[in-house]
Amino acid sequence: MSLTNDKFLNISNSIKNSYLDEWKNNKKKVLGYYCTYIPEELFYAAGFLPYRIRATGHELDELADIYMVRFTCGFVRLTLDLALRGGYDFLDGLFITNCCDHARRMYELYDLVVFKRKEIKQKPPQFYVALPHVINEDGFEWYLDEIKLLKEQIEQEYTLKEIDNSQLKEAIKIYNENRSLLREIYNLRTLDNPKLTGSEFLQISMANTSVPKEIANNELRRILEIIKNSKDLSNNRKRIMLVGSVVDNINFTKLVEDSGAIIVSDFLCFGERNILDDVDLNGDLLENIAKRTYYRMSCPRMMDDHKKRYDFLLKEIERAKVDGVILQRINNCDLHGCENMLLEHELKDLGIPSLNIDREAFLTDTTRLQTRIEAFYEMIK
Repeated sequence: MSLTNDKFLNISNSIKNSYLDEWKNNKKKVLGYYCTYIPEELFYAAGFLPYRIRATGHELDELADIYMVRFTCGFVRLTLDLALRGGYDFLDGLFITNCCDHARRMYELYDLVVFKRKEIKQKPPQFYVALPHVINEDGFEWYLDEIKLLKEQIEQEYTLKEIDNSQLKEAIKIYNENRSLLREIYNLRTLDNPKLTGSEFLQISMANTSVPKEIANNELRRILEIIKNSKDLSNNRKRIMLVGSVVDNINFTKLVEDSGAIIVSDFLCFGERNILDDVDLNGDLLENIAKRTYYRMSCPRMMDDHKKRYDFLLKEIERAKVDGVILQRINNCDLHGCENMLLEHELKDLGIPSLNIDREAFLTDTTRLQTRIEAFYEMIK
């Protein structure tokens, strides 16, 4: 695929980009968020550009040490350090949910230290939604009430007027198209002769969360045509599925692929898990947004949904003709640590090769990881 120097994909290599600058120059607001459990369509309808916070390329955490203990998730530590150095000063608001205790703590830390830095002239608005840890009818009613309160807060503190159904419908259409385009691109990975690598899809996905969705949709349509018309990739490499903690840097996926494999499928929040479900355009639109967010394909923070995730993995392993599964977690990520342990035993019982590894949020131990990954590939028949 000839996208090596593609402007859109290169957005994934940095925190800011020219599209953000243009959005800001037009007096529009950017909202940072940590987790995919966000009603993005609601914020987009309100005029915010939801921006997925990542720490791509950042390798310092000394400032984060002041406020966080060492056994905090490395990804969250890096983002806090970057925030304290002004890396996200372009944000005009912050959305946090209790996706995990580490990310939830960022609500207080931004309030107490990040937004009180002298460089910040006016404290941006902060939005918080409590998400249940189980999936049932009572949990949804609770979550729906939270979304209704969130809408009221946005209207009272930001838009100063009601967000109507026409605005919600337009935002839903844009986001549904975005997910549909990403699914088309994703499926070109799972072909017998894949059209793109896992690293290339990760670049596309990260860039997609960093720009306005109308622009992203135009770029995705362009990239989709390029990929469709590109040559097939070599089919003599091991076909790997990557599962686990957030991956916001292609250095890790390239390590996996350069060791003799291609990532044909994944179960990551920058990957397939976040693009599977769309929002229904019929009925109560705000409720439909809440349903999509709450009932979507879950991550391990949903305690009672392991079987659904496991069944999905098995179907995806068969669909993508996966040779082996790499289960990875960032050090101190308890949710994926527990989930990966369960999956390792379950996959072993089925005779599906798997490798369970811990890693730093940024690569500091590439030799160790590469040795383990290469040994794993040699074990796969």
